[in-house]
Amino acid sequence: MFPMAAELAAHPLTRDCLLGCAVIFLVAAILDGLASKGAAGKFQSSGLWLLRGGWVMLTTMLAYQGLRTHSLPIASPAEVLLSIAWGLSGLSLFLDVTFNHRLPTWAIAGTTALCLVIAAFLGVVAHPLDTAGKPLIAIHVGAAILAYCVLGAQALNSAAYLLQHRALARHQFGGIYALLPALVPLDRIGAQLMGAAVWLLGLSLVIGATDWAQRDLAVAAPKLIAALITWLACGWVVVQRRRQRLPGAAFARASLLTAIPAVVALYLSLPSSR
Repeated sequence: MFPMAAELAAHPLTRDCLLGCAVIFLVAAILDGLASKGAAGKFQSSGLWLLRGGWVMLTTMLAYQGLRTHSLPIASPAEVLLSIAWGLSGLSLFLDVTFNHRLPTWAIAGTTALCLVIAAFLGVVAHPLDTAGKPLIAIHVGAAILAYCVLGAQALNSAAYLLQHRALARHQFGGIYALLPALVPLDRIGAQLMGAAVWLLGLSLVIGATDWAQRDLAVAAPKLIAALITWLACGWVVVQRRRQRLPGAAFARASLLTAIPAVVALYLSLPSSR
């Protein structure tokens, strides 16, 4: 048994594994998209269960990669994309179970499938990222990835809000609009997601800035500046929301705008761009 385990550990994740997992999420998105064309309950339920099964498979692949490299799976852009895909789909399942709020399955599954396809063609590297003796760096990276997952979920949540808001204004209730949640839970969950993003990104920034001050300041400066701009933008949105200056659609639009510096910060955080 142990020789077999050692033999399996010698094989990295292949492109076929990632593409196979992407197919599961893609089918989940298609089934959920077909839910408005009759037998809605059946299609939506099937798509949701496929999303859950795909997340379990993705969790297994990330665990396998981490065990075989004895490190966090963040050593390459492909692994970072896999972690973001895992966090995004996992967050949607967490919201469903905890708050009974279901983000559109077709949007979550489609985005996750896209991340998996890109990761498959980028390729997962075999060498680990050295974080030995640096537990805070692992917390820094983990908090940043979770923050970007939350911001990604909030971007999808905000897009769903704006689509639903537009549908109600034009009295359109069929097609894709039938798959969207109601405005009130979308707005409430959006505020909670933005608050979580502020705390997670703030934690990552504090640890990252402390590490940055102890080594070559030019190495991580662009990444930290982009992350700081993202954090300030998120903080401003949360404060304006608390002061009731960004109600409804304005809050959703502002949340979408914060995704722009977040994408820049994420790109600069990728291992290949350091």
